[in-house]
Amino acid sequence: MKLNRLLCAGVCGAVLLAGLSACAPEAPQADPDDIAYQAAGISRDTVLFTVDGTEVTADEYLFWLLQSVAAAKQSGYLTDDNAWEEEINGTPTAEYLREDALNTSILYTTVANHAAAEGITLSQEDEDAMDTELETLTQNLDTYYGMTYQEYLDQQCISDAAFRKLNSVAYLAQDLQAALEERGEFEAGEADLDAMIEEAGYTRAKHILLAFPTNEDGSAATDEQKAAVLEEANQLLAQIRAAADPAAEFDAVMNQRSDDGRDENGDLYMPEGYTFYGDGYLADGTGALVSEFVNAAKALAVGEISDPVETSYGYHILMREDFTDEERQQLRDSMASIYPNYAMNQRNEEWIAEAVVETTPAYEALDPHAFYVNMAEMAQAWQAEREAEQAAQATASPAAESETPAAETETPAVESETPAPAETSSAE
Repeated sequence: MKLNRLLCAGVCGAVLLAGLSACAPEAPQADPDDIAYQAAGISRDTVLFTVDGTEVTADEYLFWLLQSVAAAKQSGYLTDDNAWEEEINGTPTAEYLREDALNTSILYTTVANHAAAEGITLSQEDEDAMDTELETLTQNLDTYYGMTYQEYLDQQCISDAAFRKLNSVAYLAQDLQAALEERGEFEAGEADLDAMIEEAGYTRAKHILLAFPTNEDGSAATDEQKAAVLEEANQLLAQIRAAADPAAEFDAVMNQRSDDGRDENGDLYMPEGYTFYGDGYLADGTGALVSEFVNAAKALAVGEISDPVETSYGYHILMREDFTDEERQQLRDSMASIYPNYAMNQRNEEWIAEAVVETTPAYEALDPHAFYVNMAEMAQAWQAEREAEQAAQATASPAAESETPAAETETPAVESETPAPAETSSAE
């Protein structure tokens, strides 16, 4: 199932200060109050592109570019400065990050545009909720990270006005979805729910497990032992495929021979197989299947039997099963409650695909790597200034320090990689 982009600005801001291994280039000399100019060489109000005629400035886009960098780092990319020369999903790193931030900007802009077209504006309840969550963010920044709200905004390269604007889109998206639901646009028929089930990757499969032996000394099976297990698996597979009714023979062999879990009577716990979705998450919520099992099961047609599949457990012979009418209806029922969110996500994807985007020379000239290096260098400088101020305050107040326990006088240090301070509302 497609995952919608997060319609929530507040939860995205992983504070910089991560540092880079290479020496950072000298930041541009400019207005000290314009962080965007210092980091990217363009002012906050520079228009980088338009989405269906709506201008998007550096104030918003650079925030999303930082979030794309943070997400890439969390996924194991950009482990050092040299990684910028590599690719992400087959695309040069800088270009991938640029496009990822662009697509997020397109989503936020199109949602706001469609909300405006429907006459939807922030309600007083929305305004109050957003104010409360920004107050919570401010408190958490001070309590846990020893920084002010403005310092946080500076490290995200965004102004208060732009940050509030992006957060407001989460509330507009919720109200827009509610309006479309009320108009009946997200009513789901069986075909809609079946398509949702298919996209989620729901699959059901049985298996015969021939487990690898564990030696008396606790060592893993040898290559010779694994070869013996494979030989038996091939013999059983040939027996099943030669039978007049291969499906019935599969069940007979499975119930007699499989090393999968059994109860005290020797009966298999899962004689009907496993139903999973996505990357192998079990539909009953009890865990996940190993990737080799999942990939092999998905590659089968309904009723097809696999060749032996090796996993860390042993060799598996799989047979993909269709859902019974009762099982399929149960899946439809479980999908019905979340269908409006799914349908809204689909609508978002359509809006992104249909959007008319026109970039400016400033956008084309923007260097994501140099921008991030400059931001990281400034963040390190800010942290050094803060630590120097704390040290000066501690030196100037020796009496207070001696009378008060250290735990009460120390200012929390900013960590080298700080997680997002607080969650704010998001729209599915």
